Amino acid sequence: MNLYMATDMEGASGVTQELMTFADQARYQEGRRALTGDINAAVRGARAGGATEIVVGDGHGACGGYNVIFEELEAGAEYHLGSPGQCYADGCDDSTDLAFCVAYHAMAGTYPAILDHTQSSRAIVELCANGEALGELGWTAAVCGHFGVPVGLVTGDDATCAEARELLGDVVTAQVKRARSRTCAICLAPADARRLIEEKAREAVARATEFEPFVIAGPITVRVQYLRTEQAQGWRRRSDVRMIDDRTVEFEAENAFEAMQMYAGYA
Repeated sequence: MNLYMATDMEGASGVTQELMTFADQARYQEGRRALTGDINAAVRGARAGGATEIVVGDGHGACGGYNVIFEELEAGAEYHLGSPGQCYADGCDDSTDLAFCVAYHAMAGTYPAILDHTQSSRAIVELCANGEALGELGWTAAVCGHFGVPVGLVTGDDATCAEARELLGDVVTAQVKRARSRTCAICLAPADARRLIEEKAREAVARATEFEPFVIAGPITVRVQYLRTEQAQGWRRRSDVRMIDDRTVEFEAENAFEAMQMYAGYA
């Protein structure tokens, strides 16, 4: 069983503030420890469930895509650290059997939800596929789905878990906190959160054949709405996009992978 584990940081157990997710902020080291602990629990659970090859991708944008504490990482997995990689969701391909989304957060505009945003908490209002807004969870699932890979586990707050079930159906979720506002949550104790993640990871691998890939039929019309006009500046130089208004761009892609390749600057 080959497993790809996509990770973020805002959904890690105990994380409730941007002070814990930006590299130049006072509590960033706490966020790193929280993320590393959740990843380790998911790796342990996945291996107990039967995963034999595990690639973990550090997908949080801070610190150049290198947010985990390397010396504390669980044995039995490989870790994709730093950026840029070769492609979006580097480590997931058609040899992958199952994907996890660990420490994920709800899409922009969700309330209450811890640190809700889509791709950029400073720039993006909405990122749509064929008129439907998708968060980072949805886009990750769609890129994995392009390779025929289903998402089996999502960890994060209650809003993220609800988003996962609405989008992906009977996916396994590990709810490690309940959001009270964007920066406040009722959190499980660290040991309880990691125990839950480990149990759910083991369950997800055991149920791997029950999950269906999330596939967006192509071609896909992608629309990106920015918060401010200057944030769309890079797109104005391209001839293969349409400026819908001064802060909204639209382009066509054959599939979700190609869409995120273009959005993320790989194409």
